[in-house]
Amino acid sequence: MRYTLSMIFIVVLLLFMPYDGFAVQFKTPGQSLVPGTISIGKHPSYIDPDKPAIVFVQGLTNNSTVWYVGNDMYDRALQAGYQTAFVELNDSGGTPKSYWENGAMLAEQLEEISAHFGGKKLVIVAFSKGGVDTQVALIHENKYPLVSNVITLSSPHYGSELADLANSMSLGWLTGLIGRNSEGTKSLQTGVMNYFRSITDNRYEASQNRYFTLSGTRNAPISSSYWFGSNFISGPNDGVVSVASSQLPYSTTLAIGDWNHSEINKGYNTFSIFQPYLTTQKAAVSSGVMEPRRVKSKPLDSLVRGGKQKGKASESFYVEREAEHLVINWMSATPHDRVTIKSPDGSDREYRVTAVEDHTLFFEGAYHHTIDISEPAAGKWTAETVTDEESAYALMVTFDSSLNEQLVLEDVDNKKNWMLNTNFEVRSKAKRHADIDMSTEISFTPGDGREDQRQGQQRNFKQSGKAVNLPSEEGTYHMTVEVEGTTPSGQKFQRTVVETIFIDDEGMAY
Repeated sequence: MRYTLSMIFIVVLLLFMPYDGFAVQFKTPGQSLVPGTISIGKHPSYIDPDKPAIVFVQGLTNNSTVWYVGNDMYDRALQAGYQTAFVELNDSGGTPKSYWENGAMLAEQLEEISAHFGGKKLVIVAFSKGGVDTQVALIHENKYPLVSNVITLSSPHYGSELADLANSMSLGWLTGLIGRNSEGTKSLQTGVMNYFRSITDNRYEASQNRYFTLSGTRNAPISSSYWFGSNFISGPNDGVVSVASSQLPYSTTLAIGDWNHSEINKGYNTFSIFQPYLTTQKAAVSSGVMEPRRVKSKPLDSLVRGGKQKGKASESFYVEREAEHLVINWMSATPHDRVTIKSPDGSDREYRVTAVEDHTLFFEGAYHHTIDISEPAAGKWTAETVTDEESAYALMVTFDSSLNEQLVLEDVDNKKNWMLNTNFEVRSKAKRHADIDMSTEISFTPGDGREDQRQGQQRNFKQSGKAVNLPSEEGTYHMTVEVEGTTPSGQKFQRTVVETIFIDDEGMAY
């Protein structure tokens, strides 16, 4: 057989090209956002064999553009001499899935990326839920040998209270209408994530990679959606994820900075902080770093209502004399330019408001309309809006009141039983708990938390009284607790508490 020079050249070229798996699957960043796609970044001017390749993993509702559109993270990594890869998970197609499904997809992508880079070690930089997806791929799908270090940027390792809120009875209409009550959101409920930690952190695979975390604490200004989120999250947080949730028992905290959730993944904010830990195994300096903590209970400071809307929608609530300040947030699927507020004296006031789009991931597609009221009169208040469109709404009232610290819903039996405790400063012990009513709506989804293994459909049931008692059936219990009562001074008050608990097949609650 005779060979032409051109044929010989092609054969030699193929022999010396690095193996990249199924090359037809690889794209350039931004070329395709289809789930399952892998994009390979530009080669740096000099490829340092000692530098790992960085795999950037997106967060909930994101696609890979979160790293290079309005963000210089990709550019900074390239200029620093790193080869890069970007993945598209289920969220890229507009259908966020649980970390079980995303993690399985990511595991396959890591195999192909590793082959493309000739088997050199990979480092993962993951944003938000991408950090949890990553742990499924490395720990539960056994891809840890392909990776050295993992950097997580505000990942909800213990879930987010906003995921609990999105699944509450009050906000179910709204999140359903805007399409945000996804499997991805449900998987990040705090009880479900506490269970995930219990079956993940004690595995051998969890100790085979070095984990480094960064957290944010900024949620201002008051008119932003991040401020709204912070009202339902215990402790310092970035408006979506708390500092405590963003850390792992075996991770090293690199920074807790003044960033909100949309700022922590920006290259100009954090690349220089985690860059030294892409290629080395040295420990981070822990001076001044806040230790992870789990908050046992949260004082009652909020009220939540919601439902469907077409035409006029109104909600009433009571304010006690102890309240010094109110923030009223009318959140809806349609924007408004005014909200009517009726005060206890019967007078109406029409507030001009700015419709602020939500950026908290769990409620994107909704609008916040915020009204700030100082020294509110005690008594019955009403908020009202009008729209001609098919819509849904949620009224959220945050109380700055001395009463908040005197009302606590806390678990008394490993989260299976809950009790409302009041600490009113009165002489009679009997009056400390008198005149308080509590009603609880519970939605229950059976199963072990993996979407493809759940048996049966969601069931709803109610309980009344100052205690909540959960059955022992395996599954997720979402509690929306409504508290109403009278203060020692005779003023009526109302509050709402949202909690999610997961019970495993042995009856243990998380």
